[in-house]
Amino acid sequence: MSGEGGFFSSKTFILSTALLLGSGAALVAYQQYMWSRRQKCLTAQIVQLKQQILKLENDIKQIKEATGTSSSTDEMEEVFVDASDVAQEMSSRHLNSILVKLDQQMEHGDFENVLNAHTTLTELANKSPRNAEVHWRLARSAFLLASEEMFNHPDKPHEGQKDLMREAHEAAIAAVQLDSESGDAHKWLAIIMGSITQFLPVQEQIKNAFDIKEHIQAAIKYKPADALSYHMLGRWCYSVYMLSWVERKVASTLFAVPPTATLEEAMNCFHKAEELKPKGSIDNALYLAKCYIAQQDYKTALHWLKVGSSIHCSTRDDMKSQNEIQSLMSEYESFSE
Repeated sequence: MSGEGGFFSSKTFILSTALLLGSGAALVAYQQYMWSRRQKCLTAQIVQLKQQILKLENDIKQIKEATGTSSSTDEMEEVFVDASDVAQEMSSRHLNSILVKLDQQMEHGDFENVLNAHTTLTELANKSPRNAEVHWRLARSAFLLASEEMFNHPDKPHEGQKDLMREAHEAAIAAVQLDSESGDAHKWLAIIMGSITQFLPVQEQIKNAFDIKEHIQAAIKYKPADALSYHMLGRWCYSVYMLSWVERKVASTLFAVPPTATLEEAMNCFHKAEELKPKGSIDNALYLAKCYIAQQDYKTALHWLKVGSSIHCSTRDDMKSQNEIQSLMSEYESFSE
């Protein structure tokens, strides 16, 4: 899937261990320098604001003396409260501007940008431990780094990857706890849970399926214009629909009501994602094609395969999906006649 919608692998990145460590140290030093500059700038702005408030207080005092009134303690407290609100608003705007830049870095997709963003977000999470917007972005950055490691070591996750995935999971949980109405927090928790679940036994996968669906539905509820969340719900429905007989028997022994979904539910979600972001995802077009293949509507399936093949690849996952599209096109191309 393109951009954020791909299941989030970075572009190819091969460096020696020594070079990687050197790059990491340089990035940390650079981020500390930039953060120091931003802090100094913010401090100067606050000092200037306090000077303006003092001048305003003197003006008010002079006006009251001229009109024969006195300033009350309550009135002075109100001035200080207002000043605190203004300073807090300035700090919030400054943080938001940083977060926007970090989003752009992670959208760029290469390893170094994501590592850079992760370093900054770790610092921000320490400085703003109650900010859900920081925590879900930290979860995202840790997940992206873990995905890179997963690509390099697909057979056996190593400790570094496990640590990153654990960090991503904890940060996503914290974000949801801090703001239960954050669509992004729920979305990234669902993505990370899904990624962790694939390494678990079938029983655990099925148990987690309910929680994953709940978070996807919450993501849609609180951010209904997000195409990725609809694609994720479509993937969930498609996966449940395609469960093997053995998996269904396991589910029926674990739950009085095991997870169920229809092919039509999956297709509705994929079409909604396409409506919100036309031709925005190779994966979405691929899964629409798979749904139509399951319905034996091969002509419509071929249409969606062609749509997917026309979308630019921006990640390794995109290229993997594109290869699958080409394989399916070769298999079903005769149905275009």
